[in-house]
Amino acid sequence: MAESFTVLPSDMEPTERGSFQGHGSLKLAFARWEHPEPKGRVVISHGYGEHGERYRHTAKWLHSLGWSVSSMDHAGFGRSEGTRGDVTGIRPFADDFALFLHQERLHDATRIGAHPRLVDEVPVLAAPVLPQVVLGHSFGALVALLACLWHPDTMEGLVLSSPAVSLRPRAGLMKLVSSVLSRLAPHLPIDLPGNKNLVCSDPVLVQRYWADPYCHRRVTASFPAAIQKGREELLAFGSELDRPMLLLEADMDTVVDPDGAEAIWTSMKPGLLERHRLKGFYHEIFHDIHRSEAMALVEPWLETRYRTWKAASAPTSMEGIPALLPPAIAV
Repeated sequence: MAESFTVLPSDMEPTERGSFQGHGSLKLAFARWEHPEPKGRVVISHGYGEHGERYRHTAKWLHSLGWSVSSMDHAGFGRSEGTRGDVTGIRPFADDFALFLHQERLHDATRIGAHPRLVDEVPVLAAPVLPQVVLGHSFGALVALLACLWHPDTMEGLVLSSPAVSLRPRAGLMKLVSSVLSRLAPHLPIDLPGNKNLVCSDPVLVQRYWADPYCHRRVTASFPAAIQKGREELLAFGSELDRPMLLLEADMDTVVDPDGAEAIWTSMKPGLLERHRLKGFYHEIFHDIHRSEAMALVEPWLETRYRTWKAASAPTSMEGIPALLPPAIAV
């Protein structure tokens, strides 16, 4: 039987915090948990209303497996700049996340002394020196999928926790309010109703959520419209996804319909997708009271990514990566 977590989780403080410039010149915050001899890097893409450092207990677990960990706060969330809960579209989120993934590639290369090379007399980054895997939750999993679709050179695989590609139908009143606001005031933020205890089953982490000044429940009518646009992109082009994925779905999910994205998953190339429906789990899988069950699925999958990378020859070209990235600022 999976271990239950009912006490304050054991966290790990970041070894470094910083920021970089994203879409619209917004300053986007990130954190790193560096391992002295990493197998690779796991990059966390957080969900709606939270931020990367809400996963400090997840970072500690991944670090104990031998991986360096990074997270960034998407625009409008956590320590990053941007209007809380508002969007101008889904593409800026995916492009900002891809830029961060490129930055972490460069960071790992720089740590071991790899230098940019000239390709057709243009400086480009050194070939990746470590496997890079994304762990995305809910909205962050949607962003990660789109980054994989549009920027596949940024990662070697994805762990998807309750990806927000098919949201549950909203209550009648909320649907009416959203419809009116989308026409009259698409960028007016409102407080999103809901019971956090139906999203996260660990009462300790629910309490921490409400006490966390970097979490919020603000949303505009533009936000669900952006999620729908992301869904449409994946429905149209999901067959082009070409990275290994571990899909974790919660069978008691009140936010996402785990049966609503079949067309995307069935369109993927055979052998890329490993899928698990976790019984008794709520939406926030890595904050669930039985999260050790999910962790036990992730561990061998990550080890396979590491061994596959180690056995394969390193890529010889990084022409798809931008030659110059805005410098990160350590804080």
